[in-house]
Amino acid sequence: MNGERSLVMSALAGALLFASTATVVGETEPDPSANRIGSGSKREHAPYPEPDAGYVTDLAGLLSPDEQERIEVWLWQTESRTNVEIVVVTLDSIGDYPGTANGSIEAFARGLFDAYGIGNMPENDGVLLLIAKRDRNARVELGAGYGRTRDRDADRIMQNQIIARFRKGRFAEGVTEGVRAIMLEFAGVRSGFPWSILAAGVAIPVLGAIAYSLFRNGKRGWGWICVGLIIVLMLFILRKTYTVIRHLPESRSDSWGSGGFGGGGATGSW
Repeated sequence: MNGERSLVMSALAGALLFASTATVVGETEPDPSANRIGSGSKREHAPYPEPDAGYVTDLAGLLSPDEQERIEVWLWQTESRTNVEIVVVTLDSIGDYPGTANGSIEAFARGLFDAYGIGNMPENDGVLLLIAKRDRNARVELGAGYGRTRDRDADRIMQNQIIARFRKGRFAEGVTEGVRAIMLEFAGVRSGFPWSILAAGVAIPVLGAIAYSLFRNGKRGWGWICVGLIIVLMLFILRKTYTVIRHLPESRSDSWGSGGFGGGGATGSW
């Protein structure tokens, strides 16, 4: 009897060990759709629509399953590499949801941004692309960390990449190219070193040495050409440095939390 009991206990222990091991192995696979907006315990987002589990909530049906999956992977990789969270929401009409009192897409986008908690604190540099197909309106809502310094960049993407295609009825292409442009514009700055600034900085002392040598040898004309190139490179460095600084989100050390708050952005109609 004791031997049989020991055999049963050993079998149970082995089964439990196998189950726990299988669970750990299954949890190691990354899931691009495991974005916090729609995963975990269900949150109440009324009077706005409930988000899907990933970065894309396509309630207007503008994307095919393959197109949506491609964008999901892009946005998951973008946040993993740069910590910039970008979310896409398409609706038939904002009038289908109570939303905000005045019914404008700007107010609706900001309320939706805040309700979803888009972005990571304290940078507050999230981005929402909202499209209301039946209203013929779209909005790129930026996290408050950008201030109003990036509204022009958002408007350029809205007009050139999104609205231009929507007017031709190419909605999936407009969403895809709009997302691609948003990724490059608002997350691309962090993904690479400004090598052009470094190259210009190295070239300046080299040109300075060449100009000095030319002046000493009486070749003043070529020397002044080198001086002109040095001035051009210095202006280039100043402009590039200003651009990089302008593209960085403003610090908001007093705004810690699980998500961001909307700020500026751009609206388009077709």
